[in-house]
Amino acid sequence: MTAAQPHPRTWCEVSRAALEANVRVLRARLAPGARLGVVVKSNAYGHGMVECARVFLEGGADWLIVNTIDEATALRAAEISAPIYVCGPVMEDEAAEVARSGARIVLYDRGVLEAVAAQGRAEGRVVPVHLKIETGNHRQGLPLHEAVELARRVSETDGVSLEGIATHFADIEDTTDHQFAASQSEAFAAARAALVEAGLEPPMTHAANSAATILWPHVHGDLVRVGISAYGLWPSSETYATALQVHAHDESGFVPRLTPAIRWCARIAQIKDVPAGGYVGYGRTFRATHPMRIGVLPVGYHEGYDRRLSNLAHGLLAGSRVPVRGRVCMNMTMLDLTHVPLAAVGDTVTLLGPDGGETVSAEQIAGWMGSINYEVPTGIHPSVPRVIVS
Repeated sequence: MTAAQPHPRTWCEVSRAALEANVRVLRARLAPGARLGVVVKSNAYGHGMVECARVFLEGGADWLIVNTIDEATALRAAEISAPIYVCGPVMEDEAAEVARSGARIVLYDRGVLEAVAAQGRAEGRVVPVHLKIETGNHRQGLPLHEAVELARRVSETDGVSLEGIATHFADIEDTTDHQFAASQSEAFAAARAALVEAGLEPPMTHAANSAATILWPHVHGDLVRVGISAYGLWPSSETYATALQVHAHDESGFVPRLTPAIRWCARIAQIKDVPAGGYVGYGRTFRATHPMRIGVLPVGYHEGYDRRLSNLAHGLLAGSRVPVRGRVCMNMTMLDLTHVPLAAVGDTVTLLGPDGGETVSAEQIAGWMGSINYEVPTGIHPSVPRVIVS
């Protein structure tokens, strides 16, 4: 998809210029020698995986990072040949797909090692693996002594090679107090030193997510793994506040100008009058206090417009804010069009993004939902078309 073609019901427009601008500003932050990895897992945070992957690579990304081997295979099927790192769990019965894909994988399980190595030998390939080091997040990874043991096993096994070690920060984007993140960084450095001492020096180290990439060049290592920031969204208000604080006291401070890339649109399917005293939607949670005009959009929580937005959110119609009235349904949402007298069936409503000088931001929607901005674009159902626009 290369040009906007409005869908009969709903679609997302993804700005090529915004994605490219975000890649440029993040690449400018990299420490010398660091590669720029962009995370395109979960349908590129809801923006469209294959389309965004191509734009990121054309814009200067070095690696692509996915969660599953299925995502890696989909990128290969789209004739994308760039290095791909699978950062999520890999199962033993996915070993053949790993070997055929040419992807590198995160590793912390001996059974997966043996299965992948056997498939690597069968395919005549060497599968690169990256050991995950446990430094305090307690999600994926191994404590140091087990990591050293598994690294030794990798070095003794044909069909695989130790390409790197990785870790993941637990709270660098959730606070302005980064003592815990600093302790994780120290533990990761100690793990690398232990592997070197054991004669198992990893060619690559990587730990930096979006927040660490923006705030801490000293942890960039050989690869950064930027996710949310590549799509023009800040990891958190705390990350932004820290960047501002560092910038105010240090000329090396970095406050990137990130450009949100996605706009979610839907067409009005019906307009109807509601009399004073009439109810709107399931549960009768909204009652009109005056005669109203209600517009029905053909999107609901199945399409990713969250039910928590009921009676809280608003969309944009020709630059005017149109509030959600009643509960968001599975496939429909009702909006108050009373103060937009020229509204007509077929008109486009913006649910996320800019319209006529106004914007509904991911952060605003997340606030209504009681969640984080990550969830907003990621939650848009894959069936909603993504269209790359200029």
